[in-house]
Amino acid sequence: MRTLVNSIGTMTRSITVVLVLGFLATAAAQQRSDYETVKSFQAKYKAIKEAIREAKTVQDCADINANITELEKEFAGDTVLLNKSLYPDKYDDMIASVNGDLSYAQDKLGLIETQVARITDLELQVRTLSGKVDSLTSENDKLMASLDVMSRAVEKNKQVVDSLNRIISRLRAGLRARDAAIFAMADSMFMQYDKNVQGLPEQQKGLLIRKVESRNIVGNILQAAKQNTKFLESTQLTGKDLISMVKEQKQFGSYWKGVGPKLAAIYVGAKERGKQIAAIDTAIAVWGRKADSTLWAGLNSEFSGKQIPVQPFHNADEFVANLSQYLQTQGGDPNASNTDKANKLKHFLDDVWKPSVGSQWMPMLVDQGIITKDQQTQIQTRLTAWENAASPSYTIWYILIIVVILVVIALVLRKKRKTPQQSPPQNP
Repeated sequence: MRTLVNSIGTMTRSITVVLVLGFLATAAAQQRSDYETVKSFQAKYKAIKEAIREAKTVQDCADINANITELEKEFAGDTVLLNKSLYPDKYDDMIASVNGDLSYAQDKLGLIETQVARITDLELQVRTLSGKVDSLTSENDKLMASLDVMSRAVEKNKQVVDSLNRIISRLRAGLRARDAAIFAMADSMFMQYDKNVQGLPEQQKGLLIRKVESRNIVGNILQAAKQNTKFLESTQLTGKDLISMVKEQKQFGSYWKGVGPKLAAIYVGAKERGKQIAAIDTAIAVWGRKADSTLWAGLNSEFSGKQIPVQPFHNADEFVANLSQYLQTQGGDPNASNTDKANKLKHFLDDVWKPSVGSQWMPMLVDQGIITKDQQTQIQTRLTAWENAASPSYTIWYILIIVVILVVIALVLRKKRKTPQQSPPQNP
């Protein structure tokens, strides 16, 4: 019994020691966390004060203004801790102090407050978009890795197809969002310096270069173009998705035409950066060729997959010419009966034209300017001629019907002439 009591006592003391140690460890961690929070605030506050003393341009002041805004957001939940730790200074007083210092610096430099506010808004947009780009890039990298793994697994297990399709859909959306964010970030950055980037003073040009490099604009654009190409190589898109990818590639190229010359202007004389900008041109061109070849391969498969012998094509003109030739040949084949033509026409319409090529591909190809409306009309005219050739001649039927009607009328009249007329009865 005494042993049991001693064991319980020992266990109780052990538990107490563990709890006390746990409490002390938690308290110490909290103290370290509070200490780090205060030190972080003081370091950032000091850096802002120093930056205000060094400010010489409107961009400098806008950067500082953005830094103050971010400082307020970051430490808004720690005001009680900071007021206690920084005593006799107060959090709100310190924020008011740097804002006052910045206003004084702006006045001394002769800067207009609205101009600084506009550039500050743009800089905050840049910072927000930069975080979004980083987040999307990280997520897309994970999805691309999953795509590679699941693509190999599909060959062995068809049950993963649905999961693979979901990954492809998420990755496509992620790539689009990341691309849009990159160029929105670049636009916001260049708009801070107006449009005349090439004519900037060397000091401002140097500041812009540092901003471009800190946000990795060049590297992000290059990575985006390469990753989009890899996505096309790793998936088997069809119809609408393929045409959308072509559209996205052209849009990406259009955005680059707006941003590329500005980057080239600020990197004049920077040999390595010049190489990277040239590499982006190459990567976008490779993506474009891959998008085009994938598009036409997908459309070719619509015919070959259903055993429709349209000659292979590799561009819009070849597509229109080869499909038109096929339709004309089928409709004008002198050796084929109407029945044969009708059977082939039904196969073409039911298996290829109505479910995909005519209803989905053609409208989108015209909408994206890949083929013209005149070319669409040319194809439709040939198809209509085939339909007419495969249909019986209604003129012959009309003639036969008229002949039959005339024969019937003639027989009726002849019968009436042969029937003797009855004489009226005689009165007695």
